[in-house]
Amino acid sequence: MKAGVYYHPDFADNGYPVLKDRVKPGFDGLYKFIKDGKIQLFTPEIDEEAENLLAATHSSRHIASVNHSGYHEVSLLSAAGVVQAATKLAQGDLEFAFCFVGAAGHHAGYDHYWGFCFYNDVAMAVKKLRTLGINKIMIIDVDPHFGDGTRDLLGNDPDVIHINFYSGFRKTHYDSNLRNYDIAISGATDEVFLHALDSVLGQEWDFELLIVIFGHDSHHRDYGGFNLSNMAYPQFAQKIKNFSLEKPVLFVLSGGSNPQVARDVIPAIVEVFVK
Repeated sequence: MKAGVYYHPDFADNGYPVLKDRVKPGFDGLYKFIKDGKIQLFTPEIDEEAENLLAATHSSRHIASVNHSGYHEVSLLSAAGVVQAATKLAQGDLEFAFCFVGAAGHHAGYDHYWGFCFYNDVAMAVKKLRTLGINKIMIIDVDPHFGDGTRDLLGNDPDVIHINFYSGFRKTHYDSNLRNYDIAISGATDEVFLHALDSVLGQEWDFELLIVIFGHDSHHRDYGGFNLSNMAYPQFAQKIKNFSLEKPVLFVLSGGSNPQVARDVIPAIVEVFVK
């Protein structure tokens, strides 16, 4: 499998404080795959395309506010990596990619942001994919915090399947017309999470590229609302791999702060796709 990882040292050096300490340990866990040539290393960069996609995704007021926060550069660099990975996947240069970030994206809507998310990396990538002829996109969000920003930006697009597994006050809700599916599994154990995943992956879906928004804050030693063990993550990855039926798969890092959890679970996921 042609696999790539997108990483920049700025994610660990200048990322959001809650998130940045997990970045380098997670990346270091992939060194063996890079050294053995099983996965290519790419360094994202902010270019004119990233700037244009940002302006097309968020309001000028939103961008000005992020600039004022001090996290504009690392957030745009994070989103640029996701866009560049999506491009490689769409062009057939990669079959699987894992993107590290310095700030996450799924809580960033058109004109608002919260929860360590400033620019919606996945929404920007979807805009780029459309220019490359990829129209039918499936997004599976397993960060236990609801992806409200992604829903704000993409929820009215019936060519985007948006599935959230989450913990919180929202109830399970399906909208088959707009293809938005919200699955509440507060406090989920491995068994509950994997069973809920099977209920989704066992259905027939029409898509050309799969994006997984992955937050390891789902781990019982991290800060999210699930209660997963290390064992859940390679099983989850294998189910995603089997489900994708050799269509391109893009993993985008989201929440999570525990460096040891990142060191354990990120390599376990990537190994499933490169072994």
